[in-house]
Amino acid sequence: MNPALASHLEVLRLHRAAFPPTPDAQAWFRTPALDAAQAEAAHCLRTRAGFVLLTGEVGTGKSTFLRRLLDELGDEGVATSLVFNTFLQGPDLLAAVLRDFGLVATGSPATDLETLNRFLVDRWRSQATCVLIIDDAQNLDTDSLELLRLLTNLETGQEKLLQIVLAGQPELHAHLARPGIRQLTSRICTHVRLDTMTASELDRYVAFRLAAAGGSDIELEPAALAALHRASDGNPRRAHLIMDRCLYGLYGHGEGQRRIGAPLVRQAAAQAGVRPLHRRPRVPLALAATVFGAIGLSTLALLPRDADSRHAPPPSVAAQPAQIEAGALPSDEARWQACLQAFAGQAFHVQPVDAAFAARLSTLDASCLRNDAGHWRAAWRIGLRPKDFLPGTDETPLRRVQALLLTQGLYDGAVDGRFGPRMRAALRLFQARHGLPADGVPDPATLLLIDALLANAGQPPSSPSPESVAHVHG
Repeated sequence: MNPALASHLEVLRLHRAAFPPTPDAQAWFRTPALDAAQAEAAHCLRTRAGFVLLTGEVGTGKSTFLRRLLDELGDEGVATSLVFNTFLQGPDLLAAVLRDFGLVATGSPATDLETLNRFLVDRWRSQATCVLIIDDAQNLDTDSLELLRLLTNLETGQEKLLQIVLAGQPELHAHLARPGIRQLTSRICTHVRLDTMTASELDRYVAFRLAAAGGSDIELEPAALAALHRASDGNPRRAHLIMDRCLYGLYGHGEGQRRIGAPLVRQAAAQAGVRPLHRRPRVPLALAATVFGAIGLSTLALLPRDADSRHAPPPSVAAQPAQIEAGALPSDEARWQACLQAFAGQAFHVQPVDAAFAARLSTLDASCLRNDAGHWRAAWRIGLRPKDFLPGTDETPLRRVQALLLTQGLYDGAVDGRFGPRMRAALRLFQARHGLPADGVPDPATLLLIDALLANAGQPPSSPSPESVAHVHG
């Protein structure tokens, strides 16, 4: 345990962090529904019945569920491959699976599949079960999903050689429902859905976490619990962010004053960036970082990381970006398409967003927005890409990111263009500072904010930007 955390816990008279920012399988909050879901998932894997699908919004406990599942299966000698980095696609994903199983990847998909098949047959002969778990699976492209279908074809006469768990945000289920991969979808043994907590469940959850950390004498007033549920929407990760700030707020209280009131919860929610914000007028790009830092996690929960990056087809005629005045909401599909056509020949990212994020995204250049019966979609030009953080690629973009994080006091390593533990830690600090899920993963929302900061710092853009792109609200 690092000294700063140890000192923090000593002041609070806790023996462990009550609301850590990372998955905490040791303090598992058990409910009958969760116990039943885990038992069913484990049964499907033990009996080699197919693959398990786990979905839930950001912060609802998917990673913790997986860790508990791994702990249970690990006691039975199950061989597992756990893939968290779904920026790897196709052959690279297959190579990562082989490495997790202790095998040597050649880079040739046909050869690697043969190597994996031999390994799985050997394990099957020794009566051992092999499980592949992929987290954030909504990031997988069509080719990678087709690869998984091929892996499910590895079988004996009656049993699958490899059991697969796909975990991701709710839109993963929609991806799997596409006709082109229905063979993969037909092999789902069970679908576990994780949801947010009700007010009473959150009450029990907070009490459980405090007791597990040794803080059973810390209490929340009824009004504080209501404020916590309103601010967090029952999302465990957001509740952790708020409660961690509340515990820090107890520093200023006198000895023996271990009650958390509603004002402290509201203040903690605001500081953690999860309090619902009022709509604000457009601000200059120079203030974009400040605006994004204030975005609540209730906004980010609707920012799925699986939205695909694609190239717009070249327009048949020169696109004339629509000029929309603030507050105008024309529902014209042509305007949305015209805005997208301004990205002609350049990569851009499309995903659903909520109204609060849409309002703030409109402060950035090179983006498009549309509102279809209250459902917002956004598109923005891709600058930095997840693959810029992978080894073997051009180090220049990552060097610029390292230099930016270094100037902000978040990164203490060398500006060497390598994505290692220090860069992951720096990204987590950056994400926490700006109200993003602090997982150290360079997701589209994180990269968008970093790109805006790089542009504001006068650094060269990560890729050429369109001359003019409209914000289309339609």
